[in-house]
Amino acid sequence: MLLDWLELHLALEGRLDHDGTASWKHRSVYELVAAHGRWFIPAALPAEVQALPERQCFANAAATEQEHPHLAYTEGFAVADGSPVPTAHAWCTDANGYVIDPTWSDLGGSAYLGIVLPPPLRPCAPRNWGVLEAPDSLYRLLRDGL
Repeated sequence: MLLDWLELHLALEGRLDHDGTASWKHRSVYELVAAHGRWFIPAALPAEVQALPERQCFANAAATEQEHPHLAYTEGFAVADGSPVPTAHAWCTDANGYVIDPTWSDLGGSAYLGIVLPPPLRPCAPRNWGVLEAPDSLYRLLRDGL
């Protein structure tokens, strides 16, 4: 489902005029994730990782990475169990590609496609928007690439 959704977005954007962004490395966040993202393996939240509030995934993943430095902050798209709709989401991953998701600890996720972002790229307070959602960070990534 997530792959079909991403391919649909890529096909639709291919029909758009990109005059102002023709020289950019990527035309959209969908293209960026398709080019640099990878699939991650859903897993149960480990006992040592605290479940955090829903609807704050970007801040939650950043805080979890700070508390557990062996984990990596990851952003992309995910599908919550029982949901038919992929959404922009953030989580952590371990060295083996397993998802450590402090936000969806109760819901669980059935599919995760994302990018392990370099350490300087993290959500910024007070808004804590995702790096792949905040205009100042997203546009730079689309224009210049990773």
